[in-house]
Amino acid sequence: MYQQEFEKLLKALADKSVFALLIVETEDGKVILRPIGGEWGSGIIPAIEEMDRKYPGCKMKLLERNYRDWFEYFQHVIPKERMI
Repeated sequence: MYQQEFEKLLKALADKSVFALLIVETEDGKVILRPIGGEWGSGIIPAIEEMDRKYPGCKMKLLERNYRDWFEYFQHVIPKERMI
């Protein structure tokens, strides 16, 4: 992944419109990170289908924002305003 693309991805992950990340491991061992939400669209299933078409035989994992994160992890540590 090129530096500019990686920086764009990192900014997107901190953007509140991005609510999930699809991690794709290709058959040749490369790792692709595909944001879901924001400019990438909000469809999880279409993102999975897209990555399956681009990288046949790949393995995938979905990291999704848990809307109970505040109550389960952050509540007694940081103010809610500091959550991304």
